Amino acid sequence: MAVDFVASKAAKAAYSAPLGTVGYVSEVDALRCVAMTAVVAAHCSLLPFGWTGVWLFFVISGFAITSSLLASDRMSHPKPLLLRNFYARRCLRIWPLYFLFVAAALIPAAIAGNSHVLAFWPWLVTFSFNYYYIFHYSFPENCCWFGHLWTISVEEQFYVVFPFLFAFLSKRWLVAALWICIALGPTLRTLLTWWLDQLSRNDEDKLLIVYQFAVAHFDAFAAGALLALFRPFLALRLDLARVFMAVALAAAAAYTCVYLSINLSTLGFHREAFRDMMFPRWGNGQQIWIFSVIIALASALIALIFAGEGWLLNACRLKLLRPIGRISYGAYLYHSPVLYLFEFLSLLLWPASITKSGLTYYLVNSASAIWSRF
Repeated sequence: MAVDFVASKAAKAAYSAPLGTVGYVSEVDALRCVAMTAVVAAHCSLLPFGWTGVWLFFVISGFAITSSLLASDRMSHPKPLLLRNFYARRCLRIWPLYFLFVAAALIPAAIAGNSHVLAFWPWLVTFSFNYYYIFHYSFPENCCWFGHLWTISVEEQFYVVFPFLFAFLSKRWLVAALWICIALGPTLRTLLTWWLDQLSRNDEDKLLIVYQFAVAHFDAFAAGALLALFRPFLALRLDLARVFMAVALAAAAAYTCVYLSINLSTLGFHREAFRDMMFPRWGNGQQIWIFSVIIALASALIALIFAGEGWLLNACRLKLLRPIGRISYGAYLYHSPVLYLFEFLSLLLWPASITKSGLTYYLVNSASAIWSRF
């Protein structure tokens, strides 16, 4: 009887978990929407910390690809078949829209003989565009339509490595490898900082290298992968997920206190002292730890979704969030040309109009994303 009671209680708890322990999680799509719109708002000069949406994307990507691999692994596919199916799905999801987008930008440049833009194509087609930034120490000129594609390159580089770890390591060793990867993130950023400080480069150039170096940000994907692996454990432990969020918030508070104090001591009570905390700045370790804080907060949000935190689930289920989240990849790809095309047309047709405002650009992008849903 006692065994039956415990079993029925566990079954009831499992049934009451709003998202279950396996399968698709539509509420995570709402986070994709938040991440995408935050980046767009940042590019419209409306949200200074909107760049953090990229790292939320990275954590979600780590969760999504691990969930996909877990679903395939349950079918007991041979390892080569599992890898083949994974890469086939990733290619079908990412490549068609990506290469169509790149072709739409490069073909007109080729016809016009724009050698500056054509110089980017080897980096774009090999998903190594982030290294263009690193090797050239600058944001590439004349690539306004696809300057944001460095993030896709970082994701693709993680996809090259992780599926093999998943396929050929036991779960115990895979978990250990992911924890090592999480520790390696700030360690690599620290080593990069030490090395770059020996070079005669300005702070912006050095920051760009840390910002774009893919391996130094694999900790974000690793955090998402761990969430997928431990989803069954987290799904029935709301209290633990709340503790996780409390720890992440404490880390964010500590980061804020430390760097606000430093900024106030150097800049005085000025707006820049507050704004600088929201960006990865060079110096005092800020370029090392700001990413870890964002990853912790993003991971805690996903853990709360698994565990069924009511207020968060209700927020994620607001109308349009999940539908837009499902098309966030395409919306992220084309938001930049929409911005620049609208800016060009507005300057051409209405030079003194309100269309120059960042809010107008943001609304145009948002309308484009919603329209594409229908």
